[in-house]
Amino acid sequence: MRTKDELFRAAQREVAGYRQQAVMQAETPRRAAYAAHPALAEADAAHMRAGLGLAKAAALGSSMDAARAALARADETLAAAVKEAGYDESAFKPAYRCPLCGDTGMRGGIPCRCVADVARRLRREEINAASPLGLCQFSSFEVERYGTNVEPELGISPREYMGKLLNYCKNYAARFSANSPNLLFMGHSGLGKTHLALAIADAVLEGGHDVLYTSAAALAAQLGKEHFDYTNNEEWLAACQEADLLILDDLGTEYITPLTISVLYELINTRMLTHRPTIYTTNIIDQNIFVARYTEKVASRMLGGCKMFKFFGEDQRLK
Repeated sequence: MRTKDELFRAAQREVAGYRQQAVMQAETPRRAAYAAHPALAEADAAHMRAGLGLAKAAALGSSMDAARAALARADETLAAAVKEAGYDESAFKPAYRCPLCGDTGMRGGIPCRCVADVARRLRREEINAASPLGLCQFSSFEVERYGTNVEPELGISPREYMGKLLNYCKNYAARFSANSPNLLFMGHSGLGKTHLALAIADAVLEGGHDVLYTSAAALAAQLGKEHFDYTNNEEWLAACQEADLLILDDLGTEYITPLTISVLYELINTRMLTHRPTIYTTNIIDQNIFVARYTEKVASRMLGGCKMFKFFGEDQRLK
């Protein structure tokens, strides 16, 4: 799991690789054409000399009018030679993936949107590899699978309730910001908690925000490894602290130690103070068990700082 900066650098490297690949692919037909048409090769060499002459004049502070005129003539000569050889003027230009920045990753002095697109794809791949379901969508959440009998605790059927919860989650994702509330999804296994959390993650990620997913068990294991291995550079805690949205799945499955409690407190407290929303899922539905497991200090921040939703119905995995 990478931090925002690490992910951005990885995206920049990938875009730079696209540019290098495009240049290399354009070089092969160019060399073949120049070998077959010596006049074309000479015109290109003259164009390069004229460009260097302009750069030299600029560096020395000399008059650049003559150098600019020489480069303009070289442009015309090269264009004529390309046409004479029977090629289109764009025949030897690299085919860049991004027409906005030419695969440089920068446009107008700021990162191009193609870098953000690559970063988003890399994060999707990361989440898909870490989550049991991969990124889910709201469209694949089937409310019809829930029962129609009235649930006494709700006063309505699970199907009606889950339909309302689905709409809430859609609105949450559409309006996501630093001011969005933390969410706690609780309920027995197989009721769609992880599915809805990942559907929110998918929509929020598509909206341009950075999203991280981890199971509580994986987070606890990784943080324990980092605590005792000072050569580990993955920095999961830093990545979890700074993500725009963190999905912390399956609370209650992790191995609890004093270190786990300490790190959870630091993570939750930091995200609350910096206004970075978190979505928790858990099979624990008894708040007393929650407090006994995580201590009152940690539990109060999770339970008191979240909008809580209890899931009802029958295990959808069995269905």
